[in-house]
Amino acid sequence: MDENTNVTTVDTGDAVQATATETTVDTAEKEPTTAADIESQVQKLIFENAKLKKSFDKASSELADYKKKYNATLSEKEQADLQKAEAEAARDLRLAELERENSIHKFTEQFLDLGYDKQSAITAATAQVDNDVETLFKLQKKIIDNKVLEKEQELYKSIPRAKTGVYASMTKDEIMAIPDREERHKAMAENWELFE
Repeated sequence: MDENTNVTTVDTGDAVQATATETTVDTAEKEPTTAADIESQVQKLIFENAKLKKSFDKASSELADYKKKYNATLSEKEQADLQKAEAEAARDLRLAELERENSIHKFTEQFLDLGYDKQSAITAATAQVDNDVETLFKLQKKIIDNKVLEKEQELYKSIPRAKTGVYASMTKDEIMAIPDREERHKAMAENWELFE
């Protein structure tokens, strides 16, 4: 099921009233079957998007007009207090953004020290700062699995191969000198580390 939200704006004279209505549409009934149907739906969506943007722009400009009218009714002291409050709110918002960026940077450095690649470290640090525990644990599991795999591969390479069999003590040149193709392949299989 697909849920659509339609926003309707009504000009009531003094204010613009926006109401949201939700409608449920069964997507199985509206599945496009041809390229023409898809193109038609795309055109409808573009048209609806343009209408919504126009409505939003109109509401935004009306809001700005009402704000100007409201500010004109305020005394100079009230206007100064309002400007001061707006400046403080903007400063607080910027400070919060900078603190977030600083925290992400610090956590990124710590994750890099733990052996994460740069992109994974940034993702993990962002998840840590945003308290996105699920993403953080998924990423940590992936990193740990990769580290375990690397260690297993390293261990596997360091295990000495048992030298048993007819061709076990041959060198690469001796193996390549075997004229019979099948015998040469058997010798290569027994001494595969010479051909890596």
